Amino acid sequence: MTGTVVKNFLRIAIAAALLAACGREIWLSPGDVVTDNERNVAYVALTGARTVAIVDLNVNEMVGEIGLTRNPNGLLLARDGETLFVAGGGAKGTVSVVDAGERRVRFTVEVGHSPKAMALSHDERWLYVANRFDSEISVVDPVRGEVVGTVPVGREVQSICVTPDGKTLAAAGFLPEQSSVDSTVAAIVRLVDLPSNKVRRCLRLENGAQSVTSIACSDDGRRLYACHLLSRYDVPITQLDRGWVNANALSVIDVAGDSLLATLLLDDVDRGAANPSEVRVADGKLYVAVAGTHELMILDERAMLDKIDALRSGILGDPYLHDASGLSASLSFASSFKRRIGLRVVSPRSSASCADGSTLVTGRFGRFVERLSDGGRSLLVALGDEPAPNAARRGELAFCDASICYQGWQSCVSCHPDGRVDGLNWDQQNDGLGNPKNTKSLLFSHRTPPAMITGIRENAELAVRKGILHTLGTRQPESLAAEMDEYLKGLVQVESPFAEEYRERCPGDEGRKVFEKAECLKCHNGAYFTDMKKYNVGTGTGDDSAAAFDTPTLRELWRTAPYLYDGRARDLKEVVGRFNAEDRHGATSALSVEESDALVLYLKTL
Repeated sequence: MTGTVVKNFLRIAIAAALLAACGREIWLSPGDVVTDNERNVAYVALTGARTVAIVDLNVNEMVGEIGLTRNPNGLLLARDGETLFVAGGGAKGTVSVVDAGERRVRFTVEVGHSPKAMALSHDERWLYVANRFDSEISVVDPVRGEVVGTVPVGREVQSICVTPDGKTLAAAGFLPEQSSVDSTVAAIVRLVDLPSNKVRRCLRLENGAQSVTSIACSDDGRRLYACHLLSRYDVPITQLDRGWVNANALSVIDVAGDSLLATLLLDDVDRGAANPSEVRVADGKLYVAVAGTHELMILDERAMLDKIDALRSGILGDPYLHDASGLSASLSFASSFKRRIGLRVVSPRSSASCADGSTLVTGRFGRFVERLSDGGRSLLVALGDEPAPNAARRGELAFCDASICYQGWQSCVSCHPDGRVDGLNWDQQNDGLGNPKNTKSLLFSHRTPPAMITGIRENAELAVRKGILHTLGTRQPESLAAEMDEYLKGLVQVESPFAEEYRERCPGDEGRKVFEKAECLKCHNGAYFTDMKKYNVGTGTGDDSAAAFDTPTLRELWRTAPYLYDGRARDLKEVVGRFNAEDRHGATSALSVEESDALVLYLKTL
């Protein structure tokens, strides 16, 4: 290694040692990667190390770094390669505008909560920034460094893109927004007219679409591609074969028609492609990073579109497909135009094309970026150093790893993204069939027993082990389950995006006072707002009409919609109003509109 490379490694190693001395360990966690093919340089976001690594692709070495004040969530490189935009931070997120040549931050712009994806307008006059937990897009003047407007978009928007003609911005909501008992429960892609910044169409994806991690546009601007899970939540969890529980999909959107053209599966007949994390279009190919099974999938775009068109027009004869609506159930349709490449990096998150036709791929769990040539040669480029994984880190990997699932169909994160919720009802066998329950967040689950909505598991430790056996369909060493426990115990509460609004609207803490007045504290008390007991609060229906449900923690309640055991309440206003007419779930029926609003806003701050 060169002297510069050694210095860079030493900087990161010193930072790691300092954090370790403070009781924290630093993981590089490589995320977004972008390439400047004129200068043959790559930039890699080290999402756990407050650093962007610079890789010289001529020598395949890390040759520098850009230090940041917060962890980078996403990267975007201007067309001329001179400006690098870095989205970072949490509740008070920022975009750092970086001089790529001088490797320094020119200035920083305050945006919203947990910014990640970014896109530039066609003339690069405006920078669009997706603020995940504000569910809105900041419109930034990148020259003046000012936010000039916002665009409200869907729930937890994590990915955006702009069509090449500059007329449309597509924003993909991560999770469904509906009640879980609606006939269709699916994430929504919003199409925004530019430059007016007005939403012109909300496209609901196919039933069960959730965890929409990425959206990309074809080079000609005619198609959008979104990768996501396709959850079969409307059938009991009795098997895993053929994507019975979770399949993994690519949705194709017709931009001109503002319509969903097709949803096709990335899986094979007997082999899942769990947890696609990014889709990217380059040179007539789609590159899909498949995080759960540690692969890069490459699809021939023209062959895919031609086959879809042939099916829709009736030219393609397929005994298993009567029309394009059946595509989302076909595990063989994509086999002729896709290939799967096993990777050496673990849990791939992002890819980028190099000038020589090779591909860079990052993996979250490790300290490398992998360079793949067309001929299949693989090279690992180190991005720094980090300590050996501890139990919690190994547990996080296991939680995200579909290789411990039967045929790789899913991982724990498939139903619990970030350890939280997918917005769906699932009919598990642990409490009988025919009574689906809403997915619970795992935040503080090890501190608030029992587990599951009905308390059917006496604690989270037991639930983890039963989940591996019955939901992943395999037997794993006890040590792996214990490491998952350590990961889940370490989940950190995210700051509410409603805290500032509450302070402004309720300066006298009115919402908390209503919380006490409505006697919510009787059950929701203590540090986690739960007495860890079960009650029949009148919310059960059907066979569960007399059921007692576990009192859940109210921590991070703002993030876990929909609500009640079957997810029928789309928002908290329905919880305290529409679905509590008899006051069995708190004395809320007599509250004034102002009191009810203050209570709901208070609950969103917890």
